[in-house]
Amino acid sequence: MTAANRYSFRKATVDDLPLLTAWQSNPHVRAWWGSDESYDAADLADPRVARWIVSTAERPFAFMQDYTVHGWEDHHFAKLPRGSRESINT
Repeated sequence: MTAANRYSFRKATVDDLPLLTAWQSNPHVRAWWGSDESYDAADLADPRVARWIVSTAERPFAFMQDYTVHGWEDHHFAKLPRGSRESINT
C-alpha cells in the first residue's frame, strides 16, 4: 500500500456537519440509520461518543463512531468490562 492509499482517521468537528448531513441524506444510509435527524454541535460534543471522518488519499469517504457501552443505562452490552466500546461505521 502506498502512502497515498493509506487510511486516515480524524475526529469529526462542527466544520464536518454539512458533510455528515449530505452523507445521511443518501437513501442507503437513511435506510440503515433510521432517523431523519442530522448531527449537530451538541452531538459532536457528547464525551461518551468519539466520531471520526475516514479518508484515503486525503478524500473523506466514511464516518465512524465508537462509544462507551457504559455511558447509558441498560445498554445491551452493559455486561462487558468497564472501558469496553462499540463501533458503528457508515
